[in-house]
Amino acid sequence: MKQQKIYMKAWLDAHGRAKAVDTDEWYLDFANQLLPLVADSFIYGGREWEEDQKRVALTCALYLEDCVADGGNWRQFIHWHRKSYGRYLPFYALTEEYLPDEINREDIVFLLWAINSPVGDDFDGVENPMDADLLEFADTLYNRLDAAFELAPISDYLATDWLLETELMQKKRMPLPIALPGEKMPANVERFLEASKGEPLLYFDSYDALKFFFVQSLKWEDEEDSLLPDLKEFDNFVVFANPKGLLIGPDVAPYFADKRNPLYNAELAEEAYELFCEEGLCPFDLLKYGMEHELLSEAQFPFENGKELLQENWDFVARWFLGEYYEGE
Repeated sequence: MKQQKIYMKAWLDAHGRAKAVDTDEWYLDFANQLLPLVADSFIYGGREWEEDQKRVALTCALYLEDCVADGGNWRQFIHWHRKSYGRYLPFYALTEEYLPDEINREDIVFLLWAINSPVGDDFDGVENPMDADLLEFADTLYNRLDAAFELAPISDYLATDWLLETELMQKKRMPLPIALPGEKMPANVERFLEASKGEPLLYFDSYDALKFFFVQSLKWEDEEDSLLPDLKEFDNFVVFANPKGLLIGPDVAPYFADKRNPLYNAELAEEAYELFCEEGLCPFDLLKYGMEHELLSEAQFPFENGKELLQENWDFVARWFLGEYYEGE
């Protein structure tokens, strides 16, 4: 079988430039040296994994380039994560042996997790960051990267945003809107709160029940086009009233552990992790309200320790997977 090769164009594309600089050949050669190791691994072996094999090799080379230069998107990411969440990386319990200015095993495990947990339209599940095969292969890669650390040249032309976009790191998690005494609110919100006796969430077990509420309580016109007919395809709803307006979460009611929610289902609630990972399933302010009020306490990834890993890292997970939907309008 013909040996794969990563070409200079792929390396330059990752850096967002068309012209090579002195250090590019060294790092591209290093990525190509890693490629057979990746291709022979238990995780990425087989022709169907060729694109992922190249991505792993390129990612490791980008990581090494940043570490040697003590800059770039990797350094930006770990320092942002520490400032935002109190530690350099999500998921992993880091010890004093973790050195942010050197090569670390945990870094490489996280990079493999990131590659195996695609976002947006490519989302097809979340990798277990503690998977035994992932940890074992990260050790193998670590040994190669650590050996190369003192040999690699320092680059002055590092790739930008190859791991996480700067714009997404800079996006602040905003406080939930709060109604102030005497504040004028939209008519829909005022009517909602009157019907709910001041409760911000209401739950509906069908589109017909939701439509009845729209007409009877919110005083909407009883005409099909006015009653959000696109929602007919869904089975249940959570409606969230806040000073900005009303938000509707379709097919999420079983996930909310609210004593006022007759639709709550503890077993189904475990599947609520999808709300943090798939774009557009739930309005972000409703998701945030659910977490801040411990209404999504059973949400968990579908693997061992999945509940702890999600509950402790939910804001990062939402930011990583939801992208522009994180604190989106």
